[in-house]
Amino acid sequence: MIDEHTLNQCLNILLSAGAEYADIFADRGRFYSSLSDDRKISTSAHEQTGVGIRAIKENADYYVVCESFNPNKLIETARRLASGLKLAGEPPSVSLKPGGIPEFYKPQRDPRTVPLTEKIAMLKEAEQYAWDFSDKIKQVTIHYSDLNREIMFASSEEQEILHKNLALIEFFIYVYAGRDGDERQLGRAGKSFYRGWEAFEGESSPKKMVKEACEQALLMLDARECPSGEMPVVFAPGGNGVLFHESCGHGMEADLVQKGSSFAGLMNKQVSSDKITIKDSGLIPGFPGSFSFDDEGIESQETTLIENGILRNYLHSRMTARQMNLSPTGSGRRQSYRYPPMPRMRNTFIEAGPDNPEEIIRGTRRGLYAADVGFGGQVDVVTGRFITSIILGYMIEDGKLTYPVKGATITGIGIETLKDIDMVGNDLVMDPSSGRCGKGQEVPVGVGMPTLRVKKLVVGGAGQAFEGQG
Repeated sequence: MIDEHTLNQCLNILLSAGAEYADIFADRGRFYSSLSDDRKISTSAHEQTGVGIRAIKENADYYVVCESFNPNKLIETARRLASGLKLAGEPPSVSLKPGGIPEFYKPQRDPRTVPLTEKIAMLKEAEQYAWDFSDKIKQVTIHYSDLNREIMFASSEEQEILHKNLALIEFFIYVYAGRDGDERQLGRAGKSFYRGWEAFEGESSPKKMVKEACEQALLMLDARECPSGEMPVVFAPGGNGVLFHESCGHGMEADLVQKGSSFAGLMNKQVSSDKITIKDSGLIPGFPGSFSFDDEGIESQETTLIENGILRNYLHSRMTARQMNLSPTGSGRRQSYRYPPMPRMRNTFIEAGPDNPEEIIRGTRRGLYAADVGFGGQVDVVTGRFITSIILGYMIEDGKLTYPVKGATITGIGIETLKDIDMVGNDLVMDPSSGRCGKGQEVPVGVGMPTLRVKKLVVGGAGQAFEGQG
């Protein structure tokens, strides 16, 4: 993508101007998407190519972008960045060599080689399956996308030239079901992978995702309004991990810790039930938060955030690690070359615990079973207060799931909620969730969790006030 001589020259220009650290992030991306909305199909494709050049001096980030791989333009851009730095004595020199971090996953069938006709046929077949599922299905929206990013990275610290290819493939569906005169109800499903076209086989086939969305929407047609009040809440395993991603995970990203998140100043202190261990990993093959090295050249790894209730680590980029005199955790991520890296989650999950999932439900006399918490809601990272809607829920009565409920919301405070978890199932399910995690810039992530119970949460709903004990 860029020759070694040009990379060396750009980095040495920055070091000569007093930079303590410098790196170059080259990114060539190709994006394709198709949308089917009530039988109308639209497609789009575009490419995005450019380079981000960064210097760090005195714990401050300096960042510029060049929309070209042309050597002269890159050198000119590096000099422009260097002009913002003060000359500081005899600089170190850089002599780059090829890096040794291998590719993490190689697609069996690269989506770029799949004919457009085959992608459109898959979309039409999935849509028709949804319409044929029931005459109560009133609206169907399906989105497919694939993106391929060729990334090259070089830094003044490791002095290696690294390469990785990120090939993300994604499918998600929204359906609405309804009867005449009734409010329409939503059903949804979706997944994303750093894998090839083979990702949509077996349990992750489009047909299975369509079936899941349709069944959810139809079930919600008979749902009752959720009772309101403080009650025990049991969370289903898998995708519900997005709630803890939002309500707790962001608060452990080091840049937000520096701004006073609810986890600031609590290192090696108890922040949850001793049954809880939370990890963030970039090592799960094919998952949307996995890669061979992060966007700062740090080899991928797994980070234990909370261990048996004790806060052990934050998620660090190079910058926050320098500022806090710690090691980076391979969590420096960026949406593209247009953005500087920042600490971000990868695949965040709560580890399996000792409890039988069926016993968790049987041991709850009355409460709410949250089958699908949707998109994770909103959180104030300083206070840790969160709110989210329950897309699909059931009431628990006498230790059994009874009727489905709609219109439920739950509110709480992240750390208090973690401390109120009293049962953790042995059924960890990882979910390669579709969509993006936003934080000024968007990146794909994965989540996971086992079945677990929070002793009490405030549940909002239009039904009768909740009465009874968990």
